Amino acid sequence: MKQSAPPAVRGQIDRYSDRVQKDAVAGAHPGSELVTLLVGAVRGISQVFSDRMTAAGFDDVRPTHGFALTLVGEHGTTATELGRRLGMTKQSAGEVVTHLARQGYVERRPDPEDRRARRITLTQRGADCVEIIWAELADIQGAWSEAVGADGLDELTTGLRKGLRTLRDGGQIPEGLRQAWWWYA
Repeated sequence: MKQSAPPAVRGQIDRYSDRVQKDAVAGAHPGSELVTLLVGAVRGISQVFSDRMTAAGFDDVRPTHGFALTLVGEHGTTATELGRRLGMTKQSAGEVVTHLARQGYVERRPDPEDRRARRITLTQRGADCVEIIWAELADIQGAWSEAVGADGLDELTTGLRKGLRTLRDGGQIPEGLRQAWWWYA
């Protein structure tokens, strides 16, 4: 049974939470605004994505699963390579692959290039799901383009790309994440 925090601690957490919320609205900590907005955008996009995948009949595909499926590729991949592409450990990637295999999206086969490795490939269900994923992502991007304008979206995308590259090249990104595909976008 999980115990809740003692009343004094809960009170401190509540006061901290209230301060953070008030400060964010008032712009009292402008250095945190970018991170707050990025986290909010990712959470919102993730929820929209999950809702749309559920509506399309893929209720067991969450954003991490969706990105993993799109990174399997036409010829398949290994858990190690998928983990690198996702910026996660081989073990974490293995858990994602196990979930996707149990749900019928991927299958593991012997790797013809390395007897010790298993090649992960999309099943027909996985390929069908990837088609829906790309359509939903395009629709979500279209909504953002309508919201901020095509030029605003281009500026946002360009700025994020430049920031990611600069942080990566400056060594400000942990090694495991530097391997992920998005740092090279």
